Amino acid sequence: MDACFATSASTPKSTSPTLMEVAVLEYPGSLRAAAPVLSELAQRCNRTAAAGKRTGARMLVTRWTLSTRGHGMQRVAGAELFGDAPPAVIVVPGNEPSWPLMQGDERMLTWLRDCHDAGSLLAGCEEGGLLLASAGVLTGRSVSLPDLSRCPSLAAVVPSWQPSERALVDDGDLLTASGPDAWKYLSLRLLARIYGQSVMSAAIQQLQLTIPRGVQEDLERFSPNFAHGDRGILKAQRWLHSIAARGVTLQDICDAAGLEPRTLQRRFLKATGLRPIAYCQRLRIAKAQLLLQAGGAVDEVSWAVGYSDQSAFRRLFLRLVGVTPARYRRQIFAQRRERMRGAMSSLQGEALRSAA
Repeated sequence: MDACFATSASTPKSTSPTLMEVAVLEYPGSLRAAAPVLSELAQRCNRTAAAGKRTGARMLVTRWTLSTRGHGMQRVAGAELFGDAPPAVIVVPGNEPSWPLMQGDERMLTWLRDCHDAGSLLAGCEEGGLLLASAGVLTGRSVSLPDLSRCPSLAAVVPSWQPSERALVDDGDLLTASGPDAWKYLSLRLLARIYGQSVMSAAIQQLQLTIPRGVQEDLERFSPNFAHGDRGILKAQRWLHSIAARGVTLQDICDAAGLEPRTLQRRFLKATGLRPIAYCQRLRIAKAQLLLQAGGAVDEVSWAVGYSDQSAFRRLFLRLVGVTPARYRRQIFAQRRERMRGAMSSLQGEALRSAA
């Protein structure tokens, strides 16, 4: 499933790869190593993509911060390459351990909202996800966030998002990660979104990274393209993701995009690489995977994602995921039991060493 971000529909063909800006937002106390680490990964993957003569975008990491002259957000470098265009991806890293998370500057939060409205993918890691929550862009979305107590401005807020127990959650135009290895998983998922699964897998092998099976499945899940530059299709995509494409018709999608059916189908295929119906199927199955991971019964999940015919749901799930829903659910629970046994063995070992 080597899904890459596509270039804008109006971009002429070129012999050289398109540069994609991945902006790292730097704020007081943010992780200082975020931009250098992501830049090193980008250079490694750019070389891998070039060696394999792969088409598609090449990732260029920039740094953004608040202007000291009161002009809002600014690139530290790279303005000559990208001009006034908003970044294709904005990464909000977590905090340095010794720094408390400060309340987000309203200029920064407004910039995040404006860029998201303009089509930027937003990625929040640990406290960075809390800043996205403060910006108000997580409403109604499934997210992976740390404890809200880390962000004083959110302490009294009733969450408008859907917390997930997963370390990594990719919800299309919003990507969040939390936990001990959040930055590693978030970075790898960005590589998969930009370069495709094979380049991400090559990076994992080159760096000799160990990825838990459950996270590996999240890294390889359906990754829709939001960086195509077609505002009408983007509007339809966001609407589809807000309802997980449940019970929608082609005319519903046309109404969301404000387009006629033939125009929508042509532009949707060009922008996303998928026809609207195929896109909705993949989106619903991705939602089904999350529900099965959360412990949902197969029949309940089938109904929840809009399939009253369980046999049709089973056939589609098998075709897209490679296993039946029931087997997928058993695998998930087997992995959890294995992790629990490993954790118990570790605790028992520590107890024995302490007693000795």
